[in-house]
Amino acid sequence: SGKMADGPSPFAWATQDSDHPTLRTVLGQLDYAARDRGVRGVVIDLDDPQLSLAQITQLAQAIHHVREKGRRVLVFAQAYDLKSYLLASAADEILLQQKGELELSGIGMQEMYLAGLFKKLGIRADFIQVGKYKGADEPLTREEPSPEWSQNIDGVLDDLYQQIITQIAANRGMKPADFEKIMTASWGMTDRDYVKHHLVDRLVAGDLRQVTEDEFGKDFEWDEDLGATSPLAQGDNPMAFLQLLFQASRPRITRPTIALIHAYGAIASGDSVTSGPRAGLFSSQVIGSRTMADTLADLQRNPLIKGIVVHIESPGGSALASEVIWQALRRVQVSHDEEAAKPVFVSVGTMAASGGYYISSAAQEIYAQPDSLVGSIGVVGGKIVLGGLYDKIGIHVTQRSRGPLGGMFSSLTPFSYTERQAIEESMHRVYDQFLNRIEIGRGKRLERKTPNIAEVAQGRLFTGRQALANGLVDRLGGVNDAIRDLAKELKLKEGQYDVVDYPEPMTLPEYLKTVFGADANVPSLSADQLALIQTARMLMGPAAWQQATQVMSGIMLLRREPVLLLMPAVIKVR
Repeated sequence: SGKMADGPSPFAWATQDSDHPTLRTVLGQLDYAARDRGVRGVVIDLDDPQLSLAQITQLAQAIHHVREKGRRVLVFAQAYDLKSYLLASAADEILLQQKGELELSGIGMQEMYLAGLFKKLGIRADFIQVGKYKGADEPLTREEPSPEWSQNIDGVLDDLYQQIITQIAANRGMKPADFEKIMTASWGMTDRDYVKHHLVDRLVAGDLRQVTEDEFGKDFEWDEDLGATSPLAQGDNPMAFLQLLFQASRPRITRPTIALIHAYGAIASGDSVTSGPRAGLFSSQVIGSRTMADTLADLQRNPLIKGIVVHIESPGGSALASEVIWQALRRVQVSHDEEAAKPVFVSVGTMAASGGYYISSAAQEIYAQPDSLVGSIGVVGGKIVLGGLYDKIGIHVTQRSRGPLGGMFSSLTPFSYTERQAIEESMHRVYDQFLNRIEIGRGKRLERKTPNIAEVAQGRLFTGRQALANGLVDRLGGVNDAIRDLAKELKLKEGQYDVVDYPEPMTLPEYLKTVFGADANVPSLSADQLALIQTARMLMGPAAWQQATQVMSGIMLLRREPVLLLMPAVIKVR
């Protein structure tokens, strides 16, 4: 139920988060079910899950693997939407609560364009973009999408939709066109009609026990752990428990190890921030260039760390921070000391766009899910001009500056000709650098599929399946696939190496400091302000709110850095 994190929680050292397990935990449990001969089948109860398409793809693959090993898989829910139905279709049987519902509709998205509102308020977004398909500034500068952005995003939606429909139809033994027809008709069906039309296999009148007894007989036991254990379950000594809470969080590395770095959120200079009160108002996580570079340097110095997998979920952010991380990733792989050089693979989750792809291009191999979003190779920069708003509300601001371009980032007026020329030169330099980094990182692998890099640049966005075809990624697969293949390259046999997650879980003192410590960079919000934010979130809905918050995150970054590698559009599939 709820969201499923890809990586460990801050308290991963103390619990496996049985209420909200991580994706890797569940994939590990399904793998255990496939390998353990004592497991006769798997029952999955979907209680309003909030999963990304990339997560569903990996879970569906794991379910197919369980079935290939001769175990039956049943999926139950009180209701299904398109995403949960996509996951359920991978199972042997789809079970539905009696009188439950199917809400099968196509995918859609809404894009907010604020230029009309800005005009009424006396605000102007003065932006420049490099790459005609980039589109990152359009929510602020236009009242409707450009033809180039529409062409780009329509191509992405077409491919995502075809992937979903084709997969469901194949799993249920239908033709895609037939499933599309029945999607519309399903809204007028009863639960018995769902069974009649092969959308659902069985209706459940009570709990799942009767269903499982019908399926597996009465001589079975439930196993909710499936190999997962909690350090807290290893004893009931209260002193040992306290020692666990306060001990240093650094894992003990005693044999060959693959480091798994979780890089989630917007990219910014400085330290990484995980979810929590210090993460900021508009973004729950931040990939900090200093934290990433320091972590990579530490891993390179450890001889027991044999290779690195970076699992990335990012729409981009700071151009400078992206370059710092790119250099750090390359240093790990290309070292003056050959024994210190370590291979780096990247696994893309939902998105590695713009700065996120900038970072990914440094890796030896890039893995992505078919429905991941990849690319958006372009640059955007500028500022928000508030002079008109100040006039409307009676605020007078006096601007003072000295020296060339001293007032470039004044909030009072748009860029002058000279200022705009300077910004454009800076952005074209960053764009050329972006292309250069991709050419260095991807090399001939990209040339074999896309001789002219301009065909995949200019801000274009692709699904993982499209990115495989044009050479932006190397393989389709998830983080476990990347780990397994890296181990093979390193000649590490299963059971003879460990996988350690980074950043490391926090100790209790570190967590308490995060929760209660003061941070001058985070604004203090009143109860009224918090209530207003919560009201806006409810009125806008989750998809629109996420898009709005990513736009606001970009504006916040512009206060410090005028040139961004950012892809702010949000595609939500329900």
